[in-house]
Amino acid sequence: MKTMSIYIVITILEVLCISTYTTYKCSKGRRSRLGTLLSLCVVIIAVTAILYPVICLLPGIDRGNGLFMLLGFIYIIPLYFLFDQPLKHLLFIMSSSWIYTMLAYSFSYRAGSLYPTENVGLAAVVVQSVFFVVTLPYYIRLVNNIFVSILKNINSKTLDSLLAISLSWFFILFLSNLIFAGDTSRPFDIILLFVIIVNAILTYKLCFKLVSVNIRAKELSQITKIDALTQLKNREGFYEDVHKKMNGNQHFSVIFADLDDFKAVNDRYGHEAGDLYLLEFVRAVKEILRDGYGLYRLHGDEFVCLVDNLEAEAFCKSLEKLRFANNQYNLVFRGLSLGYSSYPTDSTNLSKLLYLADLRMYQKKKEKHRI
Repeated sequence: MKTMSIYIVITILEVLCISTYTTYKCSKGRRSRLGTLLSLCVVIIAVTAILYPVICLLPGIDRGNGLFMLLGFIYIIPLYFLFDQPLKHLLFIMSSSWIYTMLAYSFSYRAGSLYPTENVGLAAVVVQSVFFVVTLPYYIRLVNNIFVSILKNINSKTLDSLLAISLSWFFILFLSNLIFAGDTSRPFDIILLFVIIVNAILTYKLCFKLVSVNIRAKELSQITKIDALTQLKNREGFYEDVHKKMNGNQHFSVIFADLDDFKAVNDRYGHEAGDLYLLEFVRAVKEILRDGYGLYRLHGDEFVCLVDNLEAEAFCKSLEKLRFANNQYNLVFRGLSLGYSSYPTDSTNLSKLLYLADLRMYQKKKEKHRI
């Protein structure tokens, strides 16, 4: 069996370590950080030992044709079990890191062959090591600022497109390097390599800008659905959640709540006291709010809750028992008026449900005033 020089082994190990580090930075491990790092070290040694005999049989490995990079897909198997990450995410991370490492590997052999030495492997490992020392800080910054952000906020359809782009650029570099390994002009190879990588970087920057715009649009969309004072979802957020429940054929009740004498609180103590009063109310309601229930601020002192049909009456009684006091202004809770309607018992039409809940709430308020 053929053997590889120690220099070729070093270049391959450097490529493997950089790809592993990228995956580690962009993925959530299933174990502790130390446990994940130790596991990765074991995986790198094991994968290298297992694939060594196969790599030795590959033709042109001593000329830097990079055929061993195709075996990197096998490396994804242990990574899938080490990281709590979907397979598509892992493929995107690995293919993106392979672009960088393939560039370094290809450049090192093209540049190394320019030196008047019989041992191209030694020259290649020196050039590649220097290349990583110089560019790795910028690459790590790229990983931290771009890749991690993209993976946290990207949707499945956009990820598919980015994965296709990453794999395409990797194979362009891979095939170009395969051609470069033949008898071609070394200076021309380096220039062409530079052009390819510049285009790859520009493509990634464009993709990142598009993803960033999409993320910003989502953030702005969420902001429009959040009440600035209470940080509860507002009317628009309420409508969105109700439609989701109706489309999922879930049974629910809409509880309208109107705070009693809130105008008097504002008039007597001022709007700052009124805001604190609302915040105290929200805090008190959240303490009795179950998982899966929702509290929304529609306008001023008008709130709405989404609860399970079977517990609407019991939840209303809990709300009526609410008590809190604001020590700063010596304010005590002055009560609230409630009314609710149920889907689909009262109606399957949202407008009708809201009308009934609002009507029943005002009937309760009128009874209080009459008393």
